[in-house]
Amino acid sequence: MAVKFHYSIIMALIVTSCQISSRYFLQAQAQTDGTATYYSPPYTPSACYGDQDQGVMIAAANDAIWNNGSACGQFYEVICISGTNSDTGLGSSTVTVMIVDHCPSGCRGTIDLSQEAFASIADLSSWIINISYQKYV
Repeated sequence: MAVKFHYSIIMALIVTSCQISSRYFLQAQAQTDGTATYYSPPYTPSACYGDQDQGVMIAAANDAIWNNGSACGQFYEVICISGTNSDTGLGSSTVTVMIVDHCPSGCRGTIDLSQEAFASIADLSSWIINISYQKYV
């Protein structure tokens, strides 16, 4: 009985380690550079969810990410690299957001973050920041 128990624990640890390693490897491969801007509430209606509130850690995608709406509900990790007008006043460096909307024509960023998401990684006075981003797979 003890041998089976120890074997099960060891196998579970090996499988978990492999899953974590492959997930990290896949995420690192999908990282891309771009820019982020922000928009202010109200966040509804949105192109993906209409009047359903999806919280505040959300974003709108530019045409390349939007891909005719297939980006709806996908999660992206956004990392602030630097401010475009200043490198000071940055908050934490990473935020995870869900795509809920399409960035309107003339959008200046790759990803248009909610005001709250933007403020968690940069000072709002920056308006636009240089980012690295990756889709959660």
